[in-house]
Amino acid sequence: MRAMIPKEHGAWAVLYVPMLVAAGLAGGPTWNVLLLALSALGVFMSYVQMHMLLRHVMVIPLPREQLRGAVVWSVVYGAFGVVFIVPLLMQSYWLLLVLGIPGVAAYVLKFLLTRRSPKTVASDMVAVFGLSLSALCSWYVVTGVLDEQAVIVWMLNLLFFWCGVVYVHMKLRAAATKVSGLSRSNAWSLAKLNVLYHLAVIMIVAALAWYRTSTLSLVIAFVPMTAHALYGTYKLTRRVAFRRLGFLLLAHSIVFAVLLWRTWQ
Repeated sequence: MRAMIPKEHGAWAVLYVPMLVAAGLAGGPTWNVLLLALSALGVFMSYVQMHMLLRHVMVIPLPREQLRGAVVWSVVYGAFGVVFIVPLLMQSYWLLLVLGIPGVAAYVLKFLLTRRSPKTVASDMVAVFGLSLSALCSWYVVTGVLDEQAVIVWMLNLLFFWCGVVYVHMKLRAAATKVSGLSRSNAWSLAKLNVLYHLAVIMIVAALAWYRTSTLSLVIAFVPMTAHALYGTYKLTRRVAFRRLGFLLLAHSIVFAVLLWRTWQ
């Protein structure tokens, strides 16, 4: 009865980078952020098991041993999450339960989008939406409030990690193409969503930055990722080193966090 660990390694970054970014911008990590991180760990670790249970109910029954393991580990990880959120609820951080509602909704929607088909841009965006809510939770347990600044921090994290989703799916489509070489028209067909999304993000972030401080400094945090995505579009081929790409995107998330800390005013 082996425990299943989420294999989407990038999801760890999507969960914890927004949490740490928001904590830093809200005033610095606290013991409450540690409790939140541990509670989120339990909930996140139950993801695979809960996915198996949903498939058992809605798609195809599991073998008895797999079903028993999924139930046991769902309870174990769920209990771990509950143990560490209770001290926060005892401090009257009740909005954490409210923030959990869209998180659960995102999880269920992602399951419904992928239960009979491979992952898509939409399903991965839904997953990132749910995981990035950790930014709102973190800001809340540091400051005690959910204000406009908290929403902006969350939106910046959401837009950034959606950049990675769009870029990776462009690479997946390129790797799956059947043609021996990519013509300009083929490459543009694969890459146009990636290009248009990153250009739109820069404009949205510039608007948010100007709204906050009348400067465009926050755009700097998105420059490395955008430059990488556009260069990757220019050099788009069928050959993709996905392991290397995963490490590069992880590095970009760390750079994003540091630059956002530096440019937030």
